Amino acid sequence: MTGPGQLARTPERVQRFTVSERAVHWLTALAFFSLLLSGLVVGRRGTFHDVMYVWHLASAAVLVGGVALIVVAGNRRALGRTGRELGSLNVEDREWLAAIPARLLSGASEPPAARFNAGQKVNFLLVCILLVVLYVTGVDTIIAGTHHNLIFGGHKLATIAFCVLVAGHLYMALFNRATRPALRGMLNGEVDREWASRHYPRWEP
Repeated sequence: MTGPGQLARTPERVQRFTVSERAVHWLTALAFFSLLLSGLVVGRRGTFHDVMYVWHLASAAVLVGGVALIVVAGNRRALGRTGRELGSLNVEDREWLAAIPARLLSGASEPPAARFNAGQKVNFLLVCILLVVLYVTGVDTIIAGTHHNLIFGGHKLATIAFCVLVAGHLYMALFNRATRPALRGMLNGEVDREWASRHYPRWEP
C-alpha cells in the first residue's frame, strides 16, 4: 500500500528475450496449432479435407521456412546463445532434475537456476526431437501415399506427445502463479527483475 502523496514503485524490468527469439517461439506455437487442427481431418475424403491437407503441408513448410528466415535475417547471436543454453544439461541441471521427487513430496524450493532451469531445457529438447519425428514420419507418409501404416501411427503418437508438452507449457504460462509472470517475457521481451532474481538467481541479465 502507498500512503498519501506517495507513488507506487514501478518494478524494474530486465530483457529476457529479443524480438527474434519471440518470433521463433510464436511462429512455432501458431504453426503447431495450425498443423494440429488441419491434421485432425487428414486421411478423410472430400474437397474440404483436401484443402485441409494442403493447409497442413503449407503450415509445415511455413514453420521451416519462417524459422530459417528469422535465423538469417534476425538476431543470430541471441538465437545462437539461447539455443546453446537450452541444448546443454550441466551438473546443476542434473541436480535440479534429481531433486524433483523431493520437491513434489516435501514442497522444497527449487535449486538455483541460470537463465533456464532444467525443466525448460528438457522441454526444449523434447520439442526438437518430436518435431524431427513429425517431419520424418510426415514425409514418409506422403511418399507412401497412405495414412494407415506403421509410420503414420508413429506420426500420431508423436502428435499426442507434443500435445502433452504444449498442455504443460500452457499450464505453466497461464495458470501456475509462480511461473505466470514469465509470459510477459514472451510478449514484450521483459520480466520483473525481482521475479527473475528469485526464479533464476544464477542468471545475470
